Amino acid sequence: MGSSLDNKCFILGVGAQKAGTSWLHDYLERRPEVFMPSPWKELHYFDARYCPDLCSHFDDVYRDLAAARLRVLSPPWSQKVRGRKQAAWRVRMISEPEAYRAYFERYVPKRCRLFGEITPSYSLLPVAGFEDVARRFNEVKVIFLMRDPVERVYSQLRMHKRNGTAHSDGEAAFLKALEDPVYLERGYYHKTLTRLYSVFSRDRVFTGFYENLFSDAEVARLCDFLGIPFQPGAYGKMINAAPERTALAPHLVAEARARFAEAYDFCFTEFGERVPESWRRD
Repeated sequence: MGSSLDNKCFILGVGAQKAGTSWLHDYLERRPEVFMPSPWKELHYFDARYCPDLCSHFDDVYRDLAAARLRVLSPPWSQKVRGRKQAAWRVRMISEPEAYRAYFERYVPKRCRLFGEITPSYSLLPVAGFEDVARRFNEVKVIFLMRDPVERVYSQLRMHKRNGTAHSDGEAAFLKALEDPVYLERGYYHKTLTRLYSVFSRDRVFTGFYENLFSDAEVARLCDFLGIPFQPGAYGKMINAAPERTALAPHLVAEARARFAEAYDFCFTEFGERVPESWRRD
């Protein structure tokens, strides 16, 4: 028996965290050809399975959301209903692996040729995790957005300060972050891309840069990759943006760049002139 997902393409957004993925989700969710989960963009299914040291707590997050009847959500009521249903499906996925695909079979409209989700910590998946994705769907296209690794880790630290999981974004906190896999692994783009390319051919992986994302040229390139007509984005719309930041001291930048030297070298070699000029520091 055929599936409602036959002849449709699954979009796997793998990050990176703090590299424009919320804006990208908002853009794709507004496209009539694309279905994306709502009200939360991140299902955190594969990372909870394959990266338990860093991500298994997301199972508990969804359990709590389902048990709380989503009181954390404000009106409109339709958003609460969608959120309750999505949380319930995500809880099912913990014990019923087939529920991941069944969720999309239930909710992807017939008109949509593409469907998927964006969970930035999927950038941490091992090869086995990406192979799992490839087995579940007939056609998969992957989107991976990158941001200057130093700026990315600083943005992540400031986000954690805002949500209470970090006490400071000062010098001591930044140096501590440079010892923490929670911050480091998400900036090791060379590792993510090497794992991706071992499972998916390069023509199935879209690589982009946060610094260039908010433009007609880059969005047109993305639309061409997905096989949908170009529509400009709301480039001035900021989603999950951090408050105005203070500049990092030069010695902190130098220390961080040293930690991410392999990622920089890989990107300069792999992408050449496509790498944003702001990444190129003496």
